[in-house]
Amino acid sequence: MKTVLRRAWSLPLAGAAVSLLVICWSLGAASVQWRAAGRIDAAPLRVDGTVSAAALRKGGWLYTVTYRVGDRAYSTTALGLKRLRKPRVGVTVALEAAADDPATVRVVGDRYPNDDMPATYVLAAVGATAVLLWVVGLLTRRVREGTPHP
Repeated sequence: MKTVLRRAWSLPLAGAAVSLLVICWSLGAASVQWRAAGRIDAAPLRVDGTVSAAALRKGGWLYTVTYRVGDRAYSTTALGLKRLRKPRVGVTVALEAAADDPATVRVVGDRYPNDDMPATYVLAAVGATAVLLWVVGLLTRRVREGTPHP
C-alpha cells in the first residue's frame, strides 16, 4: 500500500517541484534584466561598439561586440542586434552602458540588455504557474476523494 501511495503522489509532487523551480529561475533571470535596465537608465554612458566576431550557432548568429569606456576595453555576446539590418564584423553599434558598471550595456533604443529575454522569462513563469495550479488542483481532488490512484 505504501508503494502504491508513493507512486500515485510522486509524479504530481515532482511536477509541482519542477514548476516552482521554473517559476523561480525565470523570474530571477527576468529580474537580472530589469535591474540591468534600471542601472543603465539611472546614468547612461553613450559609447560606440564594434562587432568583432560572428559565429553561426544552433539558434542563429552569435555576435561579439567590443567597446571601450575610458581606458578599459569590454566585450559582450549578450546583446540582441535586431535593430541592425545586417550585423557583420566591423559594423559600429551605438551602445548605452551603466556609469557605475560599464560591463552592463545595451544597444541604444533597446529597453533591456537582451530585449527578447524578459518577455520569454515572464511567459515561462506564467506557463509554469499554470502547470503548478493544475497540479495543486489534481492533488486537492485526490485528497478530497481519498483515492491513491493516478
